[in-house]
Amino acid sequence: MRLLLSILFVSALFGSAHAQSASLTERRLIDLFDTRLARDGLDPIRACRGKDDESYACTFDDTEYLTTISPRSDITGSIGESRSPTSMTVILAGNAIDAIGLIGDRASPADLINFTAHLESLLHTIGPQKSDYDIEQDTLDLGVMRGDSDGDIGKTRVVTENFATIRCLNQPLAVSAGIACMITLKHAG
Repeated sequence: MRLLLSILFVSALFGSAHAQSASLTERRLIDLFDTRLARDGLDPIRACRGKDDESYACTFDDTEYLTTISPRSDITGSIGESRSPTSMTVILAGNAIDAIGLIGDRASPADLINFTAHLESLLHTIGPQKSDYDIEQDTLDLGVMRGDSDGDIGKTRVVTENFATIRCLNQPLAVSAGIACMITLKHAG
């Protein structure tokens, strides 16, 4: 149910992606992303299920997420028995990926850190030529870590790279704890 709500959240925020050709397939993305997630010490993709002929819904394992902070030392109350709220939707154009939606929440520091780490790993996966500094700068420019007091909270921020256009939106917590980024891949060539 949470994954379905996440998919609807991304669809409502950004609409459907426009079809364009891209050279990255769903299977190749999952393999490359899982490799990058392991390298970054993050949980791998647990499962991707075809929603229809045009998209896949993916969830992540929770092992690392649930052990990032010892419950005894978790002064924020961020880690509990709940599952990682981060999930991913892969939108296809034919057999190639058109766009990727990454969905999570910022209801707790652990949730926001988990989302941000997965976003950075995903950007490294689809833009491997980018440095750590470039990816971190994109994350800052996208306002992923914005708080409720930020003047443009609730507005979409956009970063354009040579490999994709990335749009991210987070709302004031009174509206929604959800955060989502839509990554529309550019033509390969």
